[in-house]
Amino acid sequence: MVQIWTRKKRRRKEFTFTILSNNAGEVVTRFRIPKWIVYFLTAVPFVPIILLVYYMTISGNQQAELELLAQKLEDETTKNEQLQQIVTVLEERSGETKAYLEQLSALENRMRTYINELPSVIEPMGGTQILVDEEEPIQGDTNVINQSTELIERFEQTLAIVDEVSEELQYTPTAWPTIPNTITSEYGIRSDPFNYATSFHSGIDIRGSYGTPVFAAADGKVIFAEYYGGYGNTIKIQHNGTYTTLYGHLSKIDVDVGDTVKKGDIIGAIGSTGRSTGPHLHYEIIKNGKTVNPKPYFIFFDTEGD
Repeated sequence: MVQIWTRKKRRRKEFTFTILSNNAGEVVTRFRIPKWIVYFLTAVPFVPIILLVYYMTISGNQQAELELLAQKLEDETTKNEQLQQIVTVLEERSGETKAYLEQLSALENRMRTYINELPSVIEPMGGTQILVDEEEPIQGDTNVINQSTELIERFEQTLAIVDEVSEELQYTPTAWPTIPNTITSEYGIRSDPFNYATSFHSGIDIRGSYGTPVFAAADGKVIFAEYYGGYGNTIKIQHNGTYTTLYGHLSKIDVDVGDTVKKGDIIGAIGSTGRSTGPHLHYEIIKNGKTVNPKPYFIFFDTEGD
């Protein structure tokens, strides 16, 4: 039994090949080949096919993945271009807004300069103020540029008015004509210091020592600069078509007729020439040909007149 099992086992694991010759005298040749070699040789032709199928499957999957990645890349590129456009627009708006803010800042500085030059009688207040229509509330960030444009236009309109007022103010005698600013004799009815009779005083007298500087009270042109009877050494300055100022009893005159002067320029010095009891400045403001009280002009610009 052992031999039979062995044969059966060999038959299962080997193939026996017999080679017969046409010559009966030749020896019959037999040889055995293990089955696994036969199976291997049979399977070898199928390996390239299997590899080809595998490669095609892998290649198809990779192609699909590449197409998906390409689509994602295109989508991301589109989003990036859109974001770039948004950034560009925001940068442009940011630049415009910055320019508007710089312009507003410059305008505000001009406003502050004008406000600081206004007479001190006006109560001090902080900042600048622009009227806003209550029926048109501020919308939001999308209207920042439009709002800035509107504010700038309002500032410019206000500044145009301020420019006119400032120019007019330069030609309005609001500056003190000397220092110290102590009035010793008011404008109007008074007792004459020489004969003690009641008389009309057409200006104000300001205390001062000999040689104290006398200043132009506003921009203007010198129209008189010489000795003038009871006024002694006198200067008259024409300020536009409305005002003329007179400075009397001077110890010296530092300007000539025809000179153009600015508010605050030194034009002479306090003295006691003419009809005077001591060193002081006699100062008059003539508005439209008539003397007015100079005192209100030191603290407030009166557009209505006296």
